[in-house]
Amino acid sequence: MSKKVVVITGAGKGIGLATAKRFALSGDFLALNFHKTGDELAEIVKIAKENGGDGIIIQADLSEHDQAVNFIKKTEEYYGRIDVLINNAGILQSKSAHTIQWQEWQKMMDTNLGSTWSCISTTLPGMIERKKGRIINISSELGLVGFPTYASYCASKGAIIALTKALAKEYAPLGILVNSVAPGPVETDMLIHDTIEYNDETREQIPLKRFGQPDEIASVIEFLAGSGGTFLVGQIISPNGGTAI
Repeated sequence: MSKKVVVITGAGKGIGLATAKRFALSGDFLALNFHKTGDELAEIVKIAKENGGDGIIIQADLSEHDQAVNFIKKTEEYYGRIDVLINNAGILQSKSAHTIQWQEWQKMMDTNLGSTWSCISTTLPGMIERKKGRIINISSELGLVGFPTYASYCASKGAIIALTKALAKEYAPLGILVNSVAPGPVETDMLIHDTIEYNDETREQIPLKRFGQPDEIASVIEFLAGSGGTFLVGQIISPNGGTAI
């Protein structure tokens, strides 16, 4: 198998789906996770097979540690290895900090940060054994700059950035390259359903005067996973249209 075995969490829509399509077109071997929405993934697997690759689809709630571990282990059993782990699964919440309930805070951390950690910690032993691997964590511009009414989301995404940097320093000597992509506002279902951010006023505040598109973020992820990412370690790349410079 000369092509990559690529794991993508939260692959059912948005950035995850766009990323899956890019790797499918390259004929890579995919393990695609979704929680609630995965109707388009069968087509992605079909594309991968048409290009000489393969794909498996596994439904799991990765905020549950045991389900995340099972997802990774099933992938390793099927393909024998994982070359690229893309941690994309996440949720968004816009709510004043003093009104956030503990259960809401915990769900945010379990989904955004916990799923990332569960998948990484389960994948690392195999990568360490092979002395090779790429881990790409999807954070957010809001993990870099902060924003009112997004405290829990900012905290979870900021933690992913800190985790990325720590892991990068620890595992780069072992041949495992860990980086993060921190997108600005991207036109996904998550953003469209956010009544605070998805409007003309927000759009006009972006220097490019438009929201990003999922495939634009997917292209950065693909770059990090390929030959372009061979000397990138612990980097936080933020395709954001100029909102944070």
